[in-house]
Amino acid sequence: MTTMMLDRRPGIRLPSEPAGSAMPGASSEPGHAGLRVRRLDATDLPAVERHLLGLGPSDRRARFFGNRTDATIAAYARGLDPSAAILIGALDAGGRLVGLAEAHPTDTPHIVEIAVSVDPPLRRRGLGQRLVAGALAVAFARGAESAEFVFASDNRALIGLVRALGGRMGPSLGRASIRRAADAEQHKAETARHPARWRGGTLSFRVSPWPRAQLPSPAKETP
Repeated sequence: MTTMMLDRRPGIRLPSEPAGSAMPGASSEPGHAGLRVRRLDATDLPAVERHLLGLGPSDRRARFFGNRTDATIAAYARGLDPSAAILIGALDAGGRLVGLAEAHPTDTPHIVEIAVSVDPPLRRRGLGQRLVAGALAVAFARGAESAEFVFASDNRALIGLVRALGGRMGPSLGRASIRRAADAEQHKAETARHPARWRGGTLSFRVSPWPRAQLPSPAKETP
C-alpha cells in the first residue's frame, strides 16, 4: 500500500464525471471471480469508509504513514470529494469494496498523488496494479502529467507495483513517480513492450524523475 496524507490540500480541481464513464475497460476482472472494477462516486463513500476502517494496524501504518484511529480514518473517508479525487474501486459479488486506488490533486498543477489498498485475501494477484492503472488512465486523460507515490521504503509490494507500471524510484527512498506518455508513438511503443499493462484500453506512460515540488508532511496524530 502507498500512503496518503490525511490533510486536504488545494490543487487542480478536475471536472466531475459519472462513475465508471471515464475509466477504460470497466468490467468484471479475469482471474478475480465475481469482482468488478469501476469508478466510484459520492454514493460509494460509505463503502470506502468501511474498507479503510477494515485495514489492520500494519496496513494502516503503510496506508496512512502512522497509527491512525478509527475516528481519523472515518473523517478522512467522509471528507473525500469524488469530483476532485479519482476513486477506482474493486467490488465483490455482494457489492463490498475490497480494493481502492485514489488519485488526488496536489498543490502542483497537473500532478496527482496515488494511494492504493487491497484486502489481504486478494493481494499478490495483480488487483492493486489494475486499480492503480485505472486511476492513472483517468487522471492522465483529464490532464495530469505526472503521478507521485510516497511509501515506506520497505514496502516491497508497492515498489513492485510501481515498477510493473513503468515507474521510477527516487530520488530518495520511499518516493517514486510515473509520467504520462508524451505522444502517440510512445504509446504504441509502450503498448508493444507491455501489452498487459492496460487490457484493451489506452493507458500509456513513461518514467520521469521525482517532481521538484515536495509533498507536505503527513498530519500528526497522538497515539
